[in-house]
Amino acid sequence: MTTAAQDEIVARVLKREGGVKDIGDGKGLTRFGQTPGWLTQFNLLAPTNAGEAADNYVAWLRRTRLDVVISDHADALSDAVIDWAVHSGHVTPIKALQRVLGAAPDGVMGPETARLLAAADRRVLAVGIIADRVEMIGRLISGKVSNARYAHGWARRMAEHIRALG
Repeated sequence: MTTAAQDEIVARVLKREGGVKDIGDGKGLTRFGQTPGWLTQFNLLAPTNAGEAADNYVAWLRRTRLDVVISDHADALSDAVIDWAVHSGHVTPIKALQRVLGAAPDGVMGPETARLLAAADRRVLAVGIIADRVEMIGRLISGKVSNARYAHGWARRMAEHIRALG
């Protein structure tokens, strides 16, 4: 069973990720943001429709414990962390969240991270997460110039997260 907040965040992911396409990043055919490697990693079946993709995302949220970030909050923090996890894997944004919380960044949503998260100002955390992701995107582009072809989409997505703070 999911919370209304989890359903809302998954709906946002599906809206951003669209349908079935190969964007040419070498990861193969992506189904609603779910690559063949991701599906294999989490032992999930390739979705044939948005409902199946949503079910996969809910299973993934539980397996990675990212559902703890959302809890009952379909807010800017949940959206920013989950969106980043969809794009970069769950470990990187969890480590960023842990750094912003002042915890040791091990990339695992454990009890200490959950405790600190429950006591924190979620808006302040969202600002820190978005800033960390912008810096990471800058490193991706400067580290490999061919990544610049994705810059407009990445910037548009980050602008969406920043606007959500308003």
